[in-house]
Amino acid sequence: MSCARTVALGAYLLGSLDPAERSSFERHLPGCAACRREMVRLAPLPGLLGQMRLSDLELPFEDPAPDPDLRPLPPEPEPEPEPVPEPAPTRRRRWPVLVGAAALAVLVALGVAFVPRLVGDDAVTWHAADASSGVVASADLVRKSWGTELWVSTENMPKGARCKLIVHDRDGRTEIGGWWGTDHADDERIPGSTSFPVERIERLDIVVDMTVLVSVRP
Repeated sequence: MSCARTVALGAYLLGSLDPAERSSFERHLPGCAACRREMVRLAPLPGLLGQMRLSDLELPFEDPAPDPDLRPLPPEPEPEPEPVPEPAPTRRRRWPVLVGAAALAVLVALGVAFVPRLVGDDAVTWHAADASSGVVASADLVRKSWGTELWVSTENMPKGARCKLIVHDRDGRTEIGGWWGTDHADDERIPGSTSFPVERIERLDIVVDMTVLVSVRP
């Protein structure tokens, strides 16, 4: 069974819906199994999108290398010289950004993940444990030009649930950093992302069924 509203999942995961649209979509999710399944499948997309460079999507136009096993043909008689036209300027084409997003969706479907390189001041790690829920969490926050890349690990999460990561900044704004299912190993790292810079993030809330299981702070 499919749902016409699944087309809004990409905008929702990337935080592009306005508050009214986001609220309407979140009210729709609990009653729509198709949207929930697709949400869990595409949850890593925001973090993976941050790993893709535009240069990775350029098409190669160079001639392929010659096959060493092929023997060269005998030379042909030289033709009469002809006027040589002015060479046209070389142009390099780039795929549209939507093609890159589609390629990333395929990578998500195939289970391909990118592991970030944490270097010096470009990343920080936060830890937290909630005495009430028993959930333990850690988050690597990686500074990017577009915001912050997130890698979350959790322990003691309830099984069979959908988990939402809510990012709060110091100005009182919030974004959804990602969605995922809780049926995974405790040592598995879950990708996410936010447009907020690292230094402006106040906390990360890990939420199941509208309940905050643990808040991760610096």
